Amino acid sequence: MRVGRGELVPGPSMGPVSRVHFVLAWGLCVAGLLITLVSWLPGPGKVPTTAAVAVFAAAIPVFGAALLRSIFSERARTLLRRDGGGMGRSIGVRPLLAFLRTLPTGLRCAYVLVLVVFALAMLTGGAAEDARADGNGRYYHTHWKRPEQRTERVWLTEAEYHEATRARTRVFASAAMLFHGVAGFLVLVAAPAAPPSVARREETARP
Repeated sequence: MRVGRGELVPGPSMGPVSRVHFVLAWGLCVAGLLITLVSWLPGPGKVPTTAAVAVFAAAIPVFGAALLRSIFSERARTLLRRDGGGMGRSIGVRPLLAFLRTLPTGLRCAYVLVLVVFALAMLTGGAAEDARADGNGRYYHTHWKRPEQRTERVWLTEAEYHEATRARTRVFASAAMLFHGVAGFLVLVAAPAAPPSVARREETARP
């Protein structure tokens, strides 16, 4: 895989720790994806919002560790910078695209799926109100009235309540899905380059 000026960009070669980190990130990414997809089913939410929040909270250590890996990885700094610029200044698009081409087709399609589902989740998450049920079986969310400087209850139908709770679950789950997917990608970027012989074999085998 050559990127301008004859530079070869080999694929990643992950060690045991990187593999565990990558599998963990993608396992949580798939969990977020499934919760997001289930949130589109009509009726009461099939998965509690707390499950989506738990997956989202797990993104803090998983994504944070992946970010640290990329910051202290010489290979990541090479892939994520332009000529003459540091990693923090700008991202080199051409080397990064070349790196993406070294990944398996299935993995690239998975990243596209994550981005598409996240975009759809954000577009359909507008009803994510803080909906609640009172002791009388009625549903509402609170609304801040600026002129009166107080909150008031806005009553909801049962269908609106379920839509609001599912939308809230969808927002948390899709955000978690995106963070975990990016974490997995950062692990790949931070991994050492494959040996030249392996890179040549992979390039020969790739259609």
